[in-house]
Amino acid sequence: MNPAANASLVGFESKRSTRDLIRKNILAYLREEARLPNQEITDETPLAQLGIDSLGMASLNFALEKEISKRPNQEIMYELENIKQLAEYLDSLPVVTDSPTPPSVTPVNLGPSIEAQEVSPQVPAPVEDKIAHYERLNGRVRAVKAMGLYFFEPEITEHDGPWVVADGKRMLMLGSYEYLGLLGHPRTKQATHDAVQHFGTGHHGARLLAGTTNLHRQLEAKLAKWMHSQDAIVFSSGYVTNLATISTLVDHNCFIIGDEWNHASIVDGCRLSKAPLLTFKHNDMNSLAERLRQAEGRRTLVVVDAVFSMDGDIVNLPAVIDLCKRHNALLMVDEAHSLGVLGKTGHGIQEHFGVADGDIDVKMGTLSKTLASSGGFVAGREELVTYLRHHARGYIFSGALSTGHTAAAIAALDVIDNEPELVVQLRVNLFYYLKGLLELGFDTGCTVTPIVPIMTRDEATTLDMTRLCREAGLFVVPVVFPAVPSNAPRLRTCISSLHGKPEVDFALEVLAKAGKQTGLIK
Repeated sequence: MNPAANASLVGFESKRSTRDLIRKNILAYLREEARLPNQEITDETPLAQLGIDSLGMASLNFALEKEISKRPNQEIMYELENIKQLAEYLDSLPVVTDSPTPPSVTPVNLGPSIEAQEVSPQVPAPVEDKIAHYERLNGRVRAVKAMGLYFFEPEITEHDGPWVVADGKRMLMLGSYEYLGLLGHPRTKQATHDAVQHFGTGHHGARLLAGTTNLHRQLEAKLAKWMHSQDAIVFSSGYVTNLATISTLVDHNCFIIGDEWNHASIVDGCRLSKAPLLTFKHNDMNSLAERLRQAEGRRTLVVVDAVFSMDGDIVNLPAVIDLCKRHNALLMVDEAHSLGVLGKTGHGIQEHFGVADGDIDVKMGTLSKTLASSGGFVAGREELVTYLRHHARGYIFSGALSTGHTAAAIAALDVIDNEPELVVQLRVNLFYYLKGLLELGFDTGCTVTPIVPIMTRDEATTLDMTRLCREAGLFVVPVVFPAVPSNAPRLRTCISSLHGKPEVDFALEVLAKAGKQTGLIK
């Protein structure tokens, strides 16, 4: 056999071996975790069809790292649809000599390892167009667009109270984070206009250099008072706030403990910190206690969402505080979806539960949701905020928040304090909407907040529901794997104080019709 043919055969055997290895681990996962012992799997079987969710993919990723001494990118693995594509991707990766980094979840037992020498020798991956790799990962997006079921990045051209014009069609907005309807409030609009007239459209640079104005100082002082804290620091985006704060407060010598349903920006901040991340079962205090015992002896940061953005439920904050005090752990709470929503006057989760001012060490929030602006912030002890101001790279090396956005956030805080009826109306609307959905037979999960998921069983139903709703003039948002587990797709709907009874009735009517057409409800 000539050398070229021999190399081709070795390459074929390598791909075959990698596919067999992947199949073995998938079957082990299905047998031990999903309790599905007799699955028929081919190289072309869609992984989503097997019910492999984000935790399953993390476990598969970790098992494969150990067995083939390669380090796959989990984000890329999410986009690959079957064993064939996974094998091609893994065969293209170089072998690494250092040990794999453990995942943020406890890996399941995926069966005995295959020794490294059992995997056939690797041959160099064939040279391909340098962009072809990315186009291959676009397969799912291309397929959904071809079916006319791509509902992301809709182009909004008009905004009129609870109504928008999106992709050329007038729709009732049921997917926005403006819980109190402040995007079009006269005071926020006027404040933005005045700031732009006075300071111009942007900023003079980073905050530590020439980017700080009196408006930034005013906003931080107001946020500190609003959050019952000594000081506050404003970042240019909510995502950057979590990345910069978490990665600055802890390092590889510490531990981070987080709820398994935490927002992606929290997870990414944990990754950036290089600290080992221990996740605990969602809102399970026994699981949190066990993780805190594991972390005993190291500086530990516990980080949780106040309101979980995909499900709308609330963290058991008093119990979390009690455990953090017992184990001397720093506590960070992300209030992105609780400000303006929880508490008698909308001041958030601290007011909702009536906990003491110092019980939450790091109070994070966004300006881009209820506060109708952009950016993020952290409030807390003066010592902590001063440290962040001089060590958080996402603050030091980012341009300042524009004065227009800064002024809008100041005005929004004033509106919430001066118009408490907005918070009351939000709760009235939520109760009416939730009651209507449950009477129709929809499953709304565990929500108790204006984030109202409508569980849809599978991705196809989710996309069909979205299509039918938008065709009927109702703007809803589909959420599917990997944003949520593959067995928990949903429409994520958001109610606001702008929705009057006629608007809620219209939404319920459209949802009922779509639900019956798709067989989701009877």
